[in-house]
Amino acid sequence: MFELIKTGTKIDFIGKSKIYFAVSIALCLIGLALIFIKGFNYGVDFSGGTSIQVTFENPVNIDTMRSTLSSKIDKSFTIQSIGDANSFRIKVDQGAEDEDLKQLSNDISTVLTTSFKDGGKVTIDSIEQVGPQVGKDLKRQALMAVLYAVIGILIYVAIRFELMSATSSIIALIHDIILTLAVIIALNVTFDLTVLAALLTVVGYSLNDKIVIFDRIRERAKMDQHKSLMESMNISINETLSRTILTSTSTLLAVISLAIFGGEVIKGFAIVMIAGIVIGTYSSIGIASSLVYYIKTFKSKKAAA
Repeated sequence: MFELIKTGTKIDFIGKSKIYFAVSIALCLIGLALIFIKGFNYGVDFSGGTSIQVTFENPVNIDTMRSTLSSKIDKSFTIQSIGDANSFRIKVDQGAEDEDLKQLSNDISTVLTTSFKDGGKVTIDSIEQVGPQVGKDLKRQALMAVLYAVIGILIYVAIRFELMSATSSIIALIHDIILTLAVIIALNVTFDLTVLAALLTVVGYSLNDKIVIFDRIRERAKMDQHKSLMESMNISINETLSRTILTSTSTLLAVISLAIFGGEVIKGFAIVMIAGIVIGTYSSIGIASSLVYYIKTFKSKKAAA
């Protein structure tokens, strides 16, 4: 029978917890700096405005396109290359709610066709518009969705295990969310409803890993009453390590395939999932379990005192 991690492996995960905490705190500080200083590249779902995706027959210089559109059409543009030098997403800042989308796309198409003849035929692949008020409502609802998910997890883990496990899970999940958001900003992934769906999926996936480990820790605590807490928890993590790595790897392979072959529509979702799976697996092994150990140790010392 194939064994990724051999039976009897004794890696001292809890003993290295201070290293995990130091690395995670440093990464979270960098992540928070990116969130508050650079901010997100919101899609029209959250910022409002009009998004037009165009494809040229031949490659076109994005800087030339930006200056040409700005001089010919009296609107503020954000242009992003998607995939290759032929396809672009043109985001037009908020306009009137009743703005004629067909006329806007025709105007842009005309300017691109006449100004970039070397680019060949111009195709408008998609066009969408979200009003400013709708964008604000979606942003608020997105924040509430993440908040409700975290509260639901807290309640579930507290009932299934104990409050200290729930506390550890929430801290680890906040860690996962911050680092995943930092990756979104660092890679300039457009934050839209698809990315939000990926973020919520990551929260659920990460929790699943933590519950498996917590469940094994609880079982071991009953079996290993003669062993120290650190030893018992290390055995639990080692016993679930093979399952954790295999599950994460198989899921990663599927998501990487989506990122490579799924096209631009699904690429943001796939990137967030890849980052979230890696971060969630790391936090399940190194952060959540270590937090449980330190909370239990603190409670024992307090009770003894």
